[in-house]
Order: sequence, then structure tokens, then C-alpha cells
Amino acid sequence: MANDALTSSAPAVEAPRLSANDVQPTEPMRLGAASNFSQGWNEALFQSALALPLTNWRDSIRWADVEKTPGHYEFTTPMTSYPARLATRNARLTLTLNWGNPLYDAGQTPHSTEALAAFANFVTELVRRYPAIDTLEIGNEINGNNFVNGVVRESSLAQRRRYHLAMVRAAAEGVRAAGSKVRVIGGSVHSLPAGFLWPLLDSPGAKDLAGLALHPYTTPIDQLPSQIGVLRRHPLLRNMPLHVTEFGSVDPASAADDLVRSYATLSSLGFSEMDWYPMNDRGDGFVPLLRRDGSITEVGRAFRFANDRLARFRASNLSPAPFTFIHAFGPDLWALWGAPRKVWIDTAEVTAFDATGHALAPEQLALDETRVLILQGRRKLASPENVKLGCLSLIADSFLGFSYPAKGIRSVPTGFASFTLNAQHTVPLETLPGQQGDGVPWTPYLGRTTAAFPRVSADLAIPGPSDDALLLEFPAARTGMLRIVGEFSAANPGAQLPSISLQVNGRDIQPLPSSKSSTINRRVDVQKGGTLGFAIRWNRTARDSAVKYRIRLFDDAVCPV
Repeated sequence: MANDALTSSAPAVEAPRLSANDVQPTEPMRLGAASNFSQGWNEALFQSALALPLTNWRDSIRWADVEKTPGHYEFTTPMTSYPARLATRNARLTLTLNWGNPLYDAGQTPHSTEALAAFANFVTELVRRYPAIDTLEIGNEINGNNFVNGVVRESSLAQRRRYHLAMVRAAAEGVRAAGSKVRVIGGSVHSLPAGFLWPLLDSPGAKDLAGLALHPYTTPIDQLPSQIGVLRRHPLLRNMPLHVTEFGSVDPASAADDLVRSYATLSSLGFSEMDWYPMNDRGDGFVPLLRRDGSITEVGRAFRFANDRLARFRASNLSPAPFTFIHAFGPDLWALWGAPRKVWIDTAEVTAFDATGHALAPEQLALDETRVLILQGRRKLASPENVKLGCLSLIADSFLGFSYPAKGIRSVPTGFASFTLNAQHTVPLETLPGQQGDGVPWTPYLGRTTAAFPRVSADLAIPGPSDDALLLEFPAARTGMLRIVGEFSAANPGAQLPSISLQVNGRDIQPLPSSKSSTINRRVDVQKGGTLGFAIRWNRTARDSAVKYRIRLFDDAVCPV
């Protein structure tokens, strides 16, 4: 059997070294789900959630539902009293507090001194009454416009941060007044906008934050480590607990795998909590754990399997190569995925499962970029003793290898470095944090601080409106024949591809046709120290110039047939 062990293109599996700045807690990351019983009661669905079992909840209690007379609180409905039932099942609750109360600030997002004092009193009442609450999430996607209103919604991003920290401070005061140790987390942002969060953390009011809440819907799972890495460049975030209180999938075919892959990735990154959105069907396209009749979905089965097998351990990242992902949960369980390659197991010692816990035939095992493979050993898993990975000829990938160079450092990643190219020289793009202002992405990206374009992310490229081309370039480490596969498509409906050409050593050798999409797959002879890549040029507008792309390089000689 050729290449049935880890080859030189995939070194033996071992844990990466952690620096002093890495966050690596030892307790397991909580796996929970976002329910909405505060918005409407369904007893059968509540019982189904308990039976799942759901032990980590993320929900809310509407302030206006319990304080209808100033200073007087009534928790008389199932929507306001359900946390007491959670306590009897030893469940815990992250409680989101966001909306205002018509008694104060006309029901708008609380911002006045009177409203914030009343909000603090409400918090005191909540944490005294319900011991299941161990975390308060203040605000909900405060960097957008869907869950704020009134004065706060109309304010600038800078002023909105100040309003948010005032609400966090009021909540923290309410917790202290109750003599409670409930954690108060904030930020509560959609996506991963480091440019919005860094100034918030630099504010004096940030001292009341015990953690950050994130909803990284717009980040592909395999981009989470690099984008979280950018976020953690702020010194306060090297040790501050991070909570993903919403994450989900709109693809029923991949949602089960998405849940397990995201849980494994975030656990290895040291997160405190991940809550799947939604627990129950909301009618918004996101795949729930439970249908409206309380029956379990495929992603619900994956949740149950992960809760039973994975959530007892803190994951460790054992990934041996940039395009192969292995996360260990204890000594005898791995979650694997990545660039396609064969997987062999010792069937006397190892059993393979899919994301839902369904056993897989050992002779059919292979890695896939979006399908997770779970390996359970009867003893410690190790390569090549009882797990072997096949050969991998992939040496560079613009998506799986995308990175964000630190300021002042020219990074040559396992993907493709990004530059602007003119007649004289190339200039590297720099990492921009995301939502550092209006009209830019809410995640980190590569670009220029002085211009809206060019702009590059792991799967989208937009050149700038000048004669300079946007260059996605790979430096050759040795002389030889490589195979390059480039896939390009217009990012917007009705648009055509802008001018794109394959380049070797800075010279165009093959232009791509002008169409909605184009793929190139060809062998190129390169010299050590030379370059290989694609040049993309502006086409009238940013909309017409935006390109979805993926570029991969293969050294087929690594894996002879």
C-alpha cells in the first residue's frame, strides 16, 4: 500500500507549542444553544430541549414583561419564570439583556442615568432570583442596527461604544449589589470586527467586562483561528474569556458537520462557550437542533453526539500541516477534516464515526474539507501506530492558508501573499481589523489604511481603481514543475470577471477569458526564488471588479501514482 503512512508532506502528528500569550484553559468549553422561550412559550418544545439534553442555555427575559410599575417585579408567566425550572435540572443559563422598558427612555435601548439605574436594579432582582444564571450577555449585535433603537441606534460607532459600556457598567453594579459572582460579558457583536472592539477595550468602562460575546456568522470555520488571532492582538484579549453566543449554518446538508467543526476549532482556541443558533426553528433559514414539533434534526443529533463525546474535554490542536485539521478530545478521540487524502485506521483499536455518531466503514475513510471524521480509540490515538494519513500533494492554498501579517512583517504564508503591482515594484497589503469605520467589512481583511480598495479576504478579491494590479503571489521554494489550479467567478449577479492573468516571475503568461467564471489548471515550470500567481485589474466599479477566488498549488511529484 503506497503512502499509507504520514509522508514528508504531512509530518507526524504532534501538538503545536503554545506561547506565553496563548489562551489555553483546561476546563471543557461549554456547548449550548440559543432558545427563545422569552418570546413565546411552548411547553412541549421546552420538554424536548430538556430531553436532548440541553444543559447550557442562552435565552433572555424581557425587562418590560416583569417591571410594569417602577420598582415592582412580577415573574408570573412561563416566559419569565423558566430559569427556576432550569435550576432543578442543574442547567445553566447565559441570559441576554438587550431591550429597554417603556417606563424608561420611552422603551429605547437604555441610555439615561435614570434608565441605567433601573436596569441595574432589574439585574439585581434577576440574579438573586435565578441561580441558573451564571452569565449575563449585555446587548445583542450592538455594532449593527437590528437590535438597538432610539438614541443609541442613531449615534456614531464611537458614541455607541460608550452607551454600551454604560449599560455593561450598570449590569455589573447590579450583580455586585446582589452579592453575586455572575459573569457580565459584553461587546456582543455580529461578525469579528476587531476595529470596533479594540477602541471599546481601550475605554475606561471596559474594566467591567468579564468577557466578550461574539457572533462570527460571516467567518468560514477554517478562517476562525486566523481572524481570532487578529482580534487577540489587543493585549486585553490574550486572557479575556471569549464566548460565541451565536453560531449557525443555513445549509441543512452541512450543518451537522459545521457544528462539530466549529466546536472543535473554538475549543482548541480556548473559548469559554459556544451556543448553536437556533435551538428551535425560527423561520430565518438557520438550521435548528429541534423542529417545531420538537423532533430532532441531523444537526440536533450532532449536538447530542458532541455533547456526549466531545464536550467532556478541552480540545487540543494536533493539526500536522496547514491543510489537515486534527483536534484531540482527550487521548483517544480525534475530530479530523481537511484537504482530501486517504485515512487508514487499525480496526482492532479504532472506530470511525460521522458528525452524528453514525459508524463509518473503515475502508472508505478519507478527509474532506467540510465533512468531519471522528476517530475513537480503545487506547491512545497516535500516528502511525493506529492512524495513518495518505499522501498530500497540495503545497499552497489561498483559502486554507490565508493569513493576516502583523504590522511591519512581510508574511509569506502557506497561501498566497497579496500585493499591489505597478510598473516599478510590488507593495504588500496590510492587515486591517474590520469595522474600523463605515463601509468596510466587519471581519479582518487585507488592504490599505488610506483607501477603500484594494481589498482581499480568504475568498474575495477587489482590486483598486488605478493602474496598479492586485497580485496574489506564491514564492517558489525550489526548482521544478508545479500544477496550479485557479478558480474565479464574478462576485455579483450580472457581472463579468475583470481582467485576470496568470503570471510567472511578474510576467503575464495566460489571460483568463472574460466570462462569469473561469478555471485554469496547468503545469508551470518554476525556478527557486521565482514567483507564481495571478494579477487582477480594476473594471470600472468595485461591483464589477469583485472576484470570488481560490488558488491551489500542487507538487504532484510528492505523491507518485
